[in-house]
Amino acid sequence: MFMSKQWKSALAAGVILASATGVAMAEAEKEKGYYLGGNAFYNNVFDADGTATTTSAGGLGPLGDIPVVGDLLTGLLGAGGGAASTNFETSYDDDFSYGLTFGYKFESPYRVEFEYRVGENDIDSISAGGASASANGSLEVTSMMGNLWYDFSAGERLRPYIGFGLGQANLDVGDADDDVMIGQLGAGVTYFLSPRLALDAGYRYSVSEDATFSSGSTKTETEYSAQSLLVGLRYNFFDAQYGVKDADGDGVSDELDQCPGTPRGVQVDSVGCPLDGDNDGVADYLDRCPNTPAGAQVNASGCPLDGDNDGVVDADDACPDTPAGQAVMSNGCAKDQAVILRGVNFELNSAQLTMNAETILNGVAETLVSSPGFEVELQGHTDSTGSDSYNMNLSQNRAKSVKSYLVSSGVEANRLTARGYGEEQPIASNDTKVGRAENRRVELKVVGDNSDVSVEPMMYDEPMVEDAMVEEPILDEPMVDEVMMEDPMMDEEPAAEAAAMEDDYMSEEPVVEDEYEYDASEETDY
Repeated sequence: MFMSKQWKSALAAGVILASATGVAMAEAEKEKGYYLGGNAFYNNVFDADGTATTTSAGGLGPLGDIPVVGDLLTGLLGAGGGAASTNFETSYDDDFSYGLTFGYKFESPYRVEFEYRVGENDIDSISAGGASASANGSLEVTSMMGNLWYDFSAGERLRPYIGFGLGQANLDVGDADDDVMIGQLGAGVTYFLSPRLALDAGYRYSVSEDATFSSGSTKTETEYSAQSLLVGLRYNFFDAQYGVKDADGDGVSDELDQCPGTPRGVQVDSVGCPLDGDNDGVADYLDRCPNTPAGAQVNASGCPLDGDNDGVVDADDACPDTPAGQAVMSNGCAKDQAVILRGVNFELNSAQLTMNAETILNGVAETLVSSPGFEVELQGHTDSTGSDSYNMNLSQNRAKSVKSYLVSSGVEANRLTARGYGEEQPIASNDTKVGRAENRRVELKVVGDNSDVSVEPMMYDEPMVEDAMVEEPILDEPMVDEVMMEDPMMDEEPAAEAAAMEDDYMSEEPVVEDEYEYDASEETDY
């Protein structure tokens, strides 16, 4: 059985449409599952050309049973017998048909569907040989098709679609029928009334192979094509995804959410990430220390690290290796531990504190006041330049100067001991400028702990100030060293002692700034 030109054209169009949907751009929906639907169609069957052929006067088959039409065709074919053939055209009234669908939506724009449809159109008239006759018969069409649809996203609830279907249809006229291949092209829109219930409206164009009806010696062949408008309902067995999606309920759509999975109730920023008020990398809802200073290293709970577990965080701990179990001051130092008060400098050839030194000592005083019961020794140290006696006297006076300032800042005098060590305890080589600068220092050493209660660590900020050390005049350093070393029997009369004192102060190079200047970010590194 050969297909009509209409059917061939429709099949070709379906192939082209299928190819087009394969490359169409549409947003894949995050949904999949089965659905059921019901549709009502308003059908318009196109006027159909046909051919009636008979080999004898044995009758006209099913068309011959139609009043008036039988007489018309009999006259055209010849009632006297013998073979005859004539062409005719059938027109139909518009009418309704109904259908059921069962489909599956992939997790993509595609869905496949099985469709069952049944409908009937009354035959209005048949025209042949320039004559026309009205008729009271009807054409019943029952079809089953497999459809492929492609959904586009055009809003929160609205989805246009296009597609095609192929299947088989039974065409029934009078007491004769024929099974033929049928296809359709379609387009429409789906509107979701709810995540599971959708309203469908669309257009279908259907065309089939030519149907052949045989009865006795008469054979009738006719075309069939129709167009339909439909409206229907579809029920999904899954929730359709539309509207703004916010899986974690934080008020930021999934599309913009950079931190999906945030626990319910947690406050988030504009990109859906939990708030972190102190910017320590631990969200506020997990942060047990929500006011950590900027830049401080923290643990998983958002608290600053405390490597020696002495209760003073590493950023404020001037003695970070305190043995376990020892009571510490608020700067993290315990008995027998010492810390260099870097930046505590003096005026040239004097025990007078510089402004920078006073600023640093304000922080030292605050530490001591907040750590009652601890006794400390203030130790003055010099380099080896100058005589031993002068260096000892100089270091003692500078230690006393530090003590006086701390007492004036509220620290009990009986907790402080000032002692000079001269050049006896170097911490670096006195053969280099940098080494001598390290040896000229003031240290704070914890020598006693009479506290009965543990001290809560106290954090304080020291303002950054420049080291006010007066720069060392340009001298021929080797010559100074040679004078000091080569004349062990130097006369220590007052004039000579004063000259030695001047040499000592003049040779006290300032601390190299990039290595030894006071760093305010290390609050207790004096």
